[in-house]
Amino acid sequence: MLLYKYIGFDAGEKILENCSIGFSQPKYFNDPFDLPFSLTEDSIDAAEGIFAGFRAMIKNSIWAEKTGILALTRTPVNPLMWAHYADKHEGMVIGIDAMAAGFTAEDSNLIPAQFGSVIYVSERSDAPYVGKPKSGLGVGVTHSFPQDHYEKLQRTFLQKSICWSYEEEVRVLKCLDGISGESSRTQSGEFEIIDTGGRPLFLYALPKDAIKEVYFGFRSHDQNSEDLYYRINGKYPAASVYECKLHSGAMTVGFDRYVTIAEAAGD
Repeated sequence: MLLYKYIGFDAGEKILENCSIGFSQPKYFNDPFDLPFSLTEDSIDAAEGIFAGFRAMIKNSIWAEKTGILALTRTPVNPLMWAHYADKHEGMVIGIDAMAAGFTAEDSNLIPAQFGSVIYVSERSDAPYVGKPKSGLGVGVTHSFPQDHYEKLQRTFLQKSICWSYEEEVRVLKCLDGISGESSRTQSGEFEIIDTGGRPLFLYALPKDAIKEVYFGFRSHDQNSEDLYYRINGKYPAASVYECKLHSGAMTVGFDRYVTIAEAAGD
């Protein structure tokens, strides 16, 4: 299962140099509709209904604090994604093997990649959940995938406004409980915490064989992509490296194998 991360050049260079990728807490997301959303429990008693709403608010706050989300997508040649998330085509796209990265493991991901497809909606569903889970769901402390709670997790973490559907987003969710200090190892994996403009980013250590592809934007030559190309070849010899091009007639993004200046000159 190959998934892709659109990223600016400097941030992508750090991912490749350190062989790690960042999980973000949803409380820092730009879109307020993208915050964790738990349904308020139904109640026929007015007072109990107030407490039910308060409990839902507390749950949402804990999920927003204790959950790390990695947003990936299904294709490396989406023009809107290149413009919005890869620094106007000056950045790159990194292709990650989800299985090799550990992102499909059900014992270490709150939502593994194969269950992480975002659902794009115009309205949230308030219908009762189908079926009854066999056990409770520990809010903010669940490191593995509780499949009997999948519908609840979908509505809480995987619904986005339909206007974002062009992203074709796939999410991987990890529990951040137990991660503290500069580095930690928990059931969710090995993490290093760094500060990015006043907010923490939880860097998850990737195995080298998880990096399968790198696509440089058609403007990335301005960012010294050739130097990084040689470093990628040294560190990830099995990874394929491409450079993107624009098909002006079709208004789409294509790609070719990366060609160095020396190769282009015939040396």
